[in-house]
Amino acid sequence: MQELDLLKKHWNQQKDFPKISKEEIQKMIHKKSSSIVMWIFVISIIEFIVLNLLSYLYSFKEQNEIELKGKPLYFLVDYIDYISGLTSIVFIVLFFFNYRKISVATSTKQLIAQILKTKKTVNYYIYTNLIIIGLVIILATINYIPWTNSNINFKQSIVFLALMAVFSALFILLIWGYYKVIYGLLIKKLMKNFKELEKIDSDN
Repeated sequence: MQELDLLKKHWNQQKDFPKISKEEIQKMIHKKSSSIVMWIFVISIIEFIVLNLLSYLYSFKEQNEIELKGKPLYFLVDYIDYISGLTSIVFIVLFFFNYRKISVATSTKQLIAQILKTKKTVNYYIYTNLIIIGLVIILATINYIPWTNSNINFKQSIVFLALMAVFSALFILLIWGYYKVIYGLLIKKLMKNFKELEKIDSDN
């Protein structure tokens, strides 16, 4: 939006500055918004690739199948990777559709609607991923508790759970911070475009 801000500044300062129509400003905002949504789509693909590479390098299922066999909620361990992968694919497709729709938007109202829809999709993506991460941590905690070890007393179990709770909270906070920095920055720029479009629409 720097180009648009500079344009407005010169427009206000110089009377002889050539006037730019609302349609031209709308086109600039349209192009900017389309670019931002494209980056959201690209980043989600990069995340999907990186996470799947990490999953391939460390196969939770293969390396821990014997140790976890018969423990509580073990059956969910088999499916958590598939659930996570399928969820990521669904959101990648949604981001692609958002990009296509925002690219072909022909009116200010359509562009405004698509920006709001993209923001909601990103928020759902973040919350869904945080829930899945939380579920993975809960499963790991439950399955690594030494249920059959009689030497582990109640106090030690409480200490273990407390440490896991602290670690989990810090880890989820770290992931949330990553989402706020990466996606938050893009959404902030997108909402700045949204406000400019609202001004244009209200003046019509």
